[in-house]
Amino acid sequence: MVKECFSFYSGSAELNAVVWKPEGEISAILQITHGMTEHIARYQDFAEALVSNGILVAGFDLRGHGRNPGNPECACFGEQGWEASLQDMYLFSQHLQQLFPGVPHYMLGFSLGSFLLREYLGIHPEGIAGAIIAGSGQQPGWLLGIMMAIVKGQLKKCGWNGTTDLVKKLSFGVYNDKFKPNRTEADWLCSDNAQLDEYLADPLCRKTISAGLFYQLLGSMKRTGKAASYKSWNKEMPVLLLSGDKDPVGDMGKGLKLLDSTMRMAGMKDVKCYLLPGARHDLFHEISSGASEAAVNLILEWMAL
Repeated sequence: MVKECFSFYSGSAELNAVVWKPEGEISAILQITHGMTEHIARYQDFAEALVSNGILVAGFDLRGHGRNPGNPECACFGEQGWEASLQDMYLFSQHLQQLFPGVPHYMLGFSLGSFLLREYLGIHPEGIAGAIIAGSGQQPGWLLGIMMAIVKGQLKKCGWNGTTDLVKKLSFGVYNDKFKPNRTEADWLCSDNAQLDEYLADPLCRKTISAGLFYQLLGSMKRTGKAASYKSWNKEMPVLLLSGDKDPVGDMGKGLKLLDSTMRMAGMKDVKCYLLPGARHDLFHEISSGASEAAVNLILEWMAL
């Protein structure tokens, strides 16, 4: 395997990026859009497993994440950062397709990245061989609207790039409450304590999110929860839905099943949905239970290269 780290200039920002490349023939490209507060280097083990099967894996740190500029304690896109991040994803995909012309191009979005990808595919449906939506779900629009109104009020207190105790509670605390008594503030993320402790100690993982980023995420969740959001998707494109059945973001499996149903009702013709037993939100780091290995195997089987 060849690992290449580089700076990717999107046109409005310089972003930390990485490519994991097979030494032999490349059968496919998998572009990853990572989750909230984390960074692309956390996918090293996942990438190695795919690269050993001839798949090139690549991604970049989202704005305000990882090695990119911003508050090291608080992840934030900036006021126009959601739209800019969708453009970053597009330009990065074009960069990869220019480097490896004719190679099937797949995209994976995890958590925050899953909602970015769901919006992206409505804007840029062309040229994607398949999409993996991981750690995602669907919530009632009325509930998301109430939460957006609350967070909008918090924006007046802390500004776009700041946060408050209420934002922390609504964004992560509510999820963690489902796993009381809590060992850490992030028990909801992963049942593998060694992997969770590694995440919490990682200096490149930001501890919380800004009110602005949470507001943007809630808006995306509301938009992508509607069947109309799939109007511009390529209905023939294969979609793989993956989540842990103990993931609170996916309402312990209910939200992913609802997403599956919504996609099918919207006319998507090839949707496969899998819930990994015992896995919480960060399914690619659920190593001790075997869920992460199961996720890799499902992806390889689905890609069938």
